[in-house]
Amino acid sequence: MSFRLRPAGEADIFPMLAIYAPYVRDTAITFEYTVPTAAEFGARLRRVLPDHPWLVCHGPGRMLGYAYAHRHMERAAYAWNVECSVYVLDSARGRGVGTALYGALLELLALQGVVNAYGCIAVPNAASEALHRAAGFRLLGHFPASGWKQGRWHDIVWYGKRLQEDGAGAPAPLRPFGSLDGRVVAAVLGRHSRT
Repeated sequence: MSFRLRPAGEADIFPMLAIYAPYVRDTAITFEYTVPTAAEFGARLRRVLPDHPWLVCHGPGRMLGYAYAHRHMERAAYAWNVECSVYVLDSARGRGVGTALYGALLELLALQGVVNAYGCIAVPNAASEALHRAAGFRLLGHFPASGWKQGRWHDIVWYGKRLQEDGAGAPAPLRPFGSLDGRVVAAVLGRHSRT
């Protein structure tokens, strides 16, 4: 399957919502109970950009998936940590879309100076755990009965990946995603696209 990655924009809100809605309605993969409105989803996109990447993956005639990162915790000392999410159209799962999105996302985050990337997974979710392990994440913790959805409790696991070499000094200031050289971003996205 061929596909192309690019940064998300306002025109992508409805296609992304169409991918996300079944995850909300039919699964415990997200602990959100109600599908957000387009206005709510657009506000999320605008909160993430331009500080962190939000990427979409397009195949012939349709969106196949999206991935983004946002700040993991609010206190100043946590500024170099992000939480990552990826959602793939049901019919495109297992075809390299999630791997491509995560690969590009992590590469861009490293260019920004992000130190730690985290992923939170409601389990069981073998596909998401395999995706994280394949991307170099390692299991950090298992939290039982952390979310109530669809009439039962669900455990979560946290995965993490270090994106920068261990250093002895202070980290460099983060570079906002929007400040990265457009040619560099295009090269990263091109490497992870499949034509």
